[in-house]
Parts: sequence; structure tokens; C-alpha cells
Amino acid sequence: MENRVTVSENRKNISDIQEPLYQSVNKKRDVIIGINSTFSSETICTSEPILKPNKKPKKRMSRSTNDTTELTRFDSSDSGGVSIGDPTAGSSDSLRHMKREHSSEYQLRHDYAVMKTSQSTASVGTPSKEIEMSLENDIDNYAPSCSSEYYITRKDFGKPEPQLANVLKEFYWKEVVYAKDMKLMNESFFNRVKDHVVDCRFLKELFGSLKELPPIHQPFLDALKDSMHEPDDSKAALVAPVLLATVHNLTPLYQSLVQNFPIYISALDQLYRSKLTFRTIMSKFESSKECYTQVNWLLLKILNRLINWQPVLARVIEVQLAECGNDTETTAFGVAMDKIIEFAKKTKATRQSLEEYIHVLQVERDTGLVGILTHPNRKVLRVGFVLRSARRSPCCRIMVLCSDRILFGHRGPNLDGNFFTVHAEFKLKGMMIDEGDTYKVMDGEKDVITLHNADISIVFAAPDRASWIEDITEAIKNAARAKIDLPSLVMEKKEENDIDMTKVLLPDESPVSKMSPLQICWYRKCSFGRKDVNKMITNTMCGYLKRKLRNSAGWQDLWVVMCCHTLYFYRNHNEREPLAHLSLMDYGVGLPSVVDNIDNHENCFKLFYGSHTYFFRTDSYYFFERWVDSIFQAAISRDSLDVVTALALRI
Repeated sequence: MENRVTVSENRKNISDIQEPLYQSVNKKRDVIIGINSTFSSETICTSEPILKPNKKPKKRMSRSTNDTTELTRFDSSDSGGVSIGDPTAGSSDSLRHMKREHSSEYQLRHDYAVMKTSQSTASVGTPSKEIEMSLENDIDNYAPSCSSEYYITRKDFGKPEPQLANVLKEFYWKEVVYAKDMKLMNESFFNRVKDHVVDCRFLKELFGSLKELPPIHQPFLDALKDSMHEPDDSKAALVAPVLLATVHNLTPLYQSLVQNFPIYISALDQLYRSKLTFRTIMSKFESSKECYTQVNWLLLKILNRLINWQPVLARVIEVQLAECGNDTETTAFGVAMDKIIEFAKKTKATRQSLEEYIHVLQVERDTGLVGILTHPNRKVLRVGFVLRSARRSPCCRIMVLCSDRILFGHRGPNLDGNFFTVHAEFKLKGMMIDEGDTYKVMDGEKDVITLHNADISIVFAAPDRASWIEDITEAIKNAARAKIDLPSLVMEKKEENDIDMTKVLLPDESPVSKMSPLQICWYRKCSFGRKDVNKMITNTMCGYLKRKLRNSAGWQDLWVVMCCHTLYFYRNHNEREPLAHLSLMDYGVGLPSVVDNIDNHENCFKLFYGSHTYFFRTDSYYFFERWVDSIFQAAISRDSLDVVTALALRI
């Protein structure tokens, strides 16, 4: 590429820029530091609101009447203000006093508060064994916390440590995961399907484009790795010029890849549907241990690599501005950020359409409606578990809400039980929705919804009724305005579906350990909407976590990768195959309570669902906040965060 920029040239370009693009400093949030150190207080008091204490009046610096030291007027080079000082004072003492005064706003208050609240950890059913985490046969089965006591203390940690090292460490860890994903696709997957790729021009272009990316990413990955061993004041200078050159060289490649990606995914899906040998090879690869998620989602994750740089880079700029970093380095980060934002705006519509399209492909494979749901004028709005009324008693069903009709399905006859069969469909046009059990046929079930049509009424209960009502109401309005009446789905399935999903794998080779979002919704009794689909790729996190062992007070170090609403656990970041995985859908995240009996509880959080509870620790408060926030978004549950944790993170 002729316009490719090297790092040496980039350093010269950065020095020519006079003023930084980002000059507005955002004030940091008032975070309750040490809130996860919940049990250090010795007393319990009644529940009271946490009030912000009155600020203590600043002490005036008074001078003794006998002090005849001359005071001199100084001009401040930073803010343009005027200061009065003693010219005879030692430089070291004066500088120390100035730093102490400047950092006063970051000092933590010494007061503590104790809050008493209730934690809602209502069980919504026992999950299937094959989707629960088992790390070397060490499964936690602790009961959810029933205690209502939470101790919140604010410890005097002094001035917070610099955050740039933590942000760059997160950046480096994410790049390590992306490099492994790229290697997985370019080597492991390509070596298995290269005989079929030769005959398909579009797949040739896809793998050719993917192989161009690692050499350009590698210098930035090396710079991040080297910055781990540099002092804090040298990290930004090492990373900034390499980052700017990398973003400049990668943006046109990724923009071209996004434009052609719909063709590539369609070609891959067409080859999957038309050739049994390719379908078998791809299914076996997806069921292997090294492939932790479906191929389509891996490709989409690679496509969004630059997009996922945006939040991390924003934190880097925030730290640079808060710590008054070098203007040249801050400007380099800002220019790189501008390029990524511009790229994100141009490709937003295409990327969101790809995410929804890949989700629909997965729903088609789960329901056997392959090639039917992917109609250009039809969208899948929400899928999940419902309890539908029947003559004898309510029956467990899966429900697929499309933009024009509703589908109901049941567990299929497959031996592995991973697929569903659609047996009923209803048009949304002309339908009315009623909150509650209009005909009293659900035997006292809660969260009941009744749909009225000209010929039939549908009564069902859904654990997350509010989400269903919102999406169904919007779909009914859009269906009433639609001018095109799409054909029936179930009839098309009987006539045009040319794939027998039972022939993809033999029963003893079926991948029972990996499940799609719809299959997890069946066991967790929850639902999955379009907004959750858009977060599957953009909400990612990785790093080392300490997991509490069940039968001892020890903690196990694990490399954890969060992607597609699932945690994947490895021994270390060099391992190719995960030890186990845990889907976060409908899980709760919170702080340990008194009954959990956690000794080392600093920077500790817990995940809970029913009787399953897992405890994790991070090395610093920064990563504690990052992990809890990411897991909270991935859980897609209204009750996934308890009150105390929400107060701690200001969520």
C-alpha cells in the first residue's frame, strides 16, 4: 500500500501538531473505593442512606507575626494563574507541598457507611448440567446468599495509583486474544477447508484479506508488550506513535473488509447448505475444543477489532488528560481515536446488519428452518423460553418473535436434544396484546401475556414479560403498517427445507457442551433480543482472574476470556483449548455477603444463578470495575446486579 505510514515517519508528523485535539478534561467519577472490602467493619448499624458528608473547610495558611520572610509573586505556566510563594524555601519542600495540595481532591475520605439491603437472587430454574462450569471436577454448589447485611467501608488508600499501566495492560491482553483468533481462522480452520475454498472465489478473497492483517497488527502488539516493562512516564511515548501508524494503515483494509463481508458470509452459508462434506468439516471444527464459539461469530469478532479499541483508547485519553500527560502523545491518541470513530460511523449500519444476520442463521439451524428466516423483509426480534397454555397443563415452548409473525416450537426428536421443531405460527397483523391472564387458564402463573387475534387467543407466561411486551407491541405496530404480506414459514419448511440436520453429525459426535443462545434460553428460562445480539461482539473482556476453590480457602489463577455472553477459562493465555466455559445469560453479579465467608474479599465479586455461586478476584480495583461492568451487560437480566454493587460502580 503506497500510503502506508511507518512509525519513524509518524513520530515526525506528531511533533508538527501544535495543539491537542482533546482539551476538555472530564472530571472523574466519585467512586467508592474499597467498597468490595465489605467485611472489615466490626460493628453493624441499622440501614441509613449514604449521605455525602459536608466538606471540611480548608485551613488557611497563616503566618506568624514574627515571620518576616518575603513573599514573591509567581506566574503559573499551567493555568495562567498567580501564586504567592517564598523564594527562600527549598525546592524539594516546595514541590512536595504543591503536589500534596494538588492531590487533595483525589484523597479518600475516612468515614465509613454501613448499608443494609436485600438481595434478590430468586431462582428461575435449575440449569442443565452440560452448560454449568466444571473446572477439573470442581463445581461450586453454594446456596445463594440470604443475608441482608452488607458492610461498606471506605479505607484510606492515599492517592490512587496511576491507571495508565492498567489500561495498557487491558489493551495488550485484548490484542493477545485477537491474535489467537486470527491464528485460529488463518491456520486451523483454513487448513481444514482449503480444498473447498479453492473452488469459491469469494472465500479465497476472504482468507486472503485475513492474512494481510496480522503483519500490520504485530508492531502494535510488540509495543504494548514492551510497555509492560517500561516506567509509567515512558509507556505513552512508546505506544502512541505505533498506535497512530497502525490505525492509519489498518483503516482502509478493514473498511474494504466490512463492505465485502456480507458477500463472504453469504458464500460461506451457501457452501454450508449445499455441500454435505463441507458442512460436516465445519461442524466438527466448531465442536472441537480449540474453537470456543461458532465460526461466524469468530469472523465477526475479527471484523470488529478496531471498533473494540474505541472504549479502551478513550480510557487512555482520559488518563492522559487527568494526569496532564505529554501533549504530543495525547494528540497522537486523539488522532487515532478520531480515525476509529469515523470508521465506526461509516460501517455501523453494515456491522449491525451482519450481527443480526448471523444470529438469524444460528436460529435457523436450531429450529430446522434453514434458508427460510433469512428473508430480506423479515427480522428476528426476540427468541426465548415461554410457558404456553394447553388443554391439560401449561407446556414449555420456545418462542421466536419475527417482524411479521410469531413462531412456537418444542424440543425436537434429536438424540442430543440441541434442536427444536417449529409447530405453530401466528400473524402479527391485526393482533392485540393484553397484559395478564384474560381467561384464567394459567393456574396462577405470573408474568402472563394474552394475544388476541380474529380466530384464536394465545396465552403464555414469560419470566421477562416486560421485554416481550415491549418487542411484541412494537412488532404489531410495524406489521399493521407493512404493505407486504410475507409467505408462511411452516409451509415453506415442509416444501423447501432440503437439509436434514440429523445427518450433520452422528449422535455420538454431537457437540453437547456448546450451546447457542436459543438453547441456553431453553434451560435458563430467559429470552434474547436484538439489543443483546448487538452486544455479543462489542462487549468483550479478558485477563487473569483468581477463582475460589470449593473445598479450600485457596484461589486458582485462570486466564478468562469473555465473548458472546460467555466466560471461557484457560490455564494461561498461551493455552489453545479452554478448560471450561460458563454462559452468563440470566446470571447475577454482586459482592460477597457475610454468609459467603470469604477471607480475602478485596476486589472480589461473585456470580450466582439459583444454587450455583462462583467467586472471583482481580489484582486491582480497575479490573474489578471493568469485569463487573462487562459481566453486568452480558448477563442481559434485569436482576443481574444487586443494589450494593450498583452503588459501588454508580450503575
